[in-house]
Amino acid sequence: MWNWLKTSKASAIQEDTQNQPAETLIESSHPKIIIITGTSGSGRKSIAKQLSASLGIPYILPYTTRAARPQEEDGQHYHFISDGEFQAMVETNAFFQRVHLERGHYGIALADLEQGIEEHKAVIVVVNHEGASAFRKKYGEEALRIFIYVTKNDIQLRLEREAVPYGIVDEYLGNYTEEVAFKRESEYLLQNMEPELTVQKIKEFLQTKI
Repeated sequence: MWNWLKTSKASAIQEDTQNQPAETLIESSHPKIIIITGTSGSGRKSIAKQLSASLGIPYILPYTTRAARPQEEDGQHYHFISDGEFQAMVETNAFFQRVHLERGHYGIALADLEQGIEEHKAVIVVVNHEGASAFRKKYGEEALRIFIYVTKNDIQLRLEREAVPYGIVDEYLGNYTEEVAFKRESEYLLQNMEPELTVQKIKEFLQTKI
């Protein structure tokens, strides 16, 4: 049983009264990889972080060589590293999964992944469809793919509100059709209209996989 997946009103009240952080209590010998995938600009990382805080299991922060945006901080949004540092990690097989996109290289460090699994028996990752396939190939049915999407208009409005450069907005919108085509490969699909509701629905979905 995944005892941390308790979404009843009684348990919610108990958490409020105790005012304690979530704890990870998984009575399973198999690791669970919760994969948040979907369309760029749909709020995947925000959902992953909220889910991590709610369930008390780690979100594995990716490494990237792309430039940080004005509102982003190293160690909070990504591990921002240079091309040379990324290549050095590649040469030492430090990545479980990596990908090169228009903006730069991205990777999930094997050591971070293994530590999360060892300590919590479950982790949350945010990857594109290539990464989701890599995790599924390695972990089989223990890797649960959750596809998050919004409309193209929502993506544009959100990125413009965050003052994201127009080039990135155009890139996200240009990739939308290709990315959304992979939704049928996931175990769960939902539109991210309200983040809190999205997190709650994901938790309810995970309960069915206990």
